[in-house]
Amino acid sequence: MSILLAVTLAAASTVQPSCSWDHPGVNPYTGKTSAAIDRYTDIPEAVRGTLKRRMEEGQSDDKVTITRDGIAGKNQYDPAIRDMHFGAASVCATVTRSKWSPQRQEPGAVYCVDQHCILVPKICGNVSRINRKPDAVAKAPAAPPPPAARLGNKMGGKDLGLVDAEPVEPEEATDKELADRARQRQAALDTSMKPAGVEEFNVPAQLEFEIAPEGNLVVIDPSPLTPRLPHDGDDGVPPSPTAVPEADHWAMLLAGLGILGVAARRRQRRQPG
Repeated sequence: MSILLAVTLAAASTVQPSCSWDHPGVNPYTGKTSAAIDRYTDIPEAVRGTLKRRMEEGQSDDKVTITRDGIAGKNQYDPAIRDMHFGAASVCATVTRSKWSPQRQEPGAVYCVDQHCILVPKICGNVSRINRKPDAVAKAPAAPPPPAARLGNKMGGKDLGLVDAEPVEPEEATDKELADRARQRQAALDTSMKPAGVEEFNVPAQLEFEIAPEGNLVVIDPSPLTPRLPHDGDDGVPPSPTAVPEADHWAMLLAGLGILGVAARRRQRRQPG
């Protein structure tokens, strides 16, 4: 039924090969939008149905500005307008607007389904057809090439980011830095080996004794048993850990000193006066 209607409308309409659209609004389209769409028999019936529904609901795809030399919108279109409807049922296959001034602009609405686009100028409602370019969506500008490529220089993997940068060799430490590191390691070792709550003392490595004329036992050049804080060496190098004498060691030392004193006193008494 719809095919028969389209054929009937096509036969009833007057088709002219070329028309001048130099004065928009003078001869507007007065017929029905659905009838104009049905005259485009090369458009599939399902597509025509979608176009008619969207046009009745005002769901346009683009709002365009028609000028003498083009059709501007968010998409890109060929400047040619074809199959424009005039009056009640007149159709012009090719429409020219060469007599427009360069400043003239006319708004319009575009309805597209697939590659089929319908143009409806606002001033006159002349239903017509236009072509949307395949590359309607403008492409983003390409990123500029790297400096080496622009200058014509040969690019390597590092320039393209494909090769990691060469590792940086660590600088050699100076003698002072090595000495400081050794002191730090020794200080950490001393701290870990020192028993909690025990102070360090300077204990002479050897003790020398002599018997005084009075018969008393005298220690020669004793080193004072003064508390000593860690890491106070004269040369700035932390001393090695010193073992702390146990209580029984001190007892044996004192007992030995007492025995030596008693022996010296007895020998003094035996000497002739």
